[in-house]
Amino acid sequence: MTNDQTPVFIDLHGGGGLPDDEPPEPILTRCWGGREKLWIVFWAYGVFGTGAVLASVLAMIFIGLQIGLIFAPQDTQGGYYGAITGMVLGAMLTVPYLIWMTVSLWRCAPNVENPIWTRLMRGWLIAEWIGLAMAAYNFSHLLKI
Repeated sequence: MTNDQTPVFIDLHGGGGLPDDEPPEPILTRCWGGREKLWIVFWAYGVFGTGAVLASVLAMIFIGLQIGLIFAPQDTQGGYYGAITGMVLGAMLTVPYLIWMTVSLWRCAPNVENPIWTRLMRGWLIAEWIGLAMAAYNFSHLLKI
């Protein structure tokens, strides 16, 4: 029972041994370690996060194209090199994100109520990376570097 006369202890140096005294773990670390629910990782980062990364990459390509045309307006080579620069910058953003996303989805796949979702998610990830490798192989001839 507390009243106005009950002494209050204030620890100015932290600690104190109380539960929930630790700061919460960052969500990116929780996802990477496989400690987050699968639906959160899939929808928040797999669907909406990938859309944001894709929009950023397209913006980088477009801005690079425009900057290339500003510096070399007499021909299309400036726009080509600017767009390639935007693609390289976009790849520098996309590749680490895809690696983080794949590892997070793979590790968080068991965090579901029905185990069929674990198998479906892992199968989908394998199919996604096979498709990505095939697309890279099929379209690599378009880069005239």
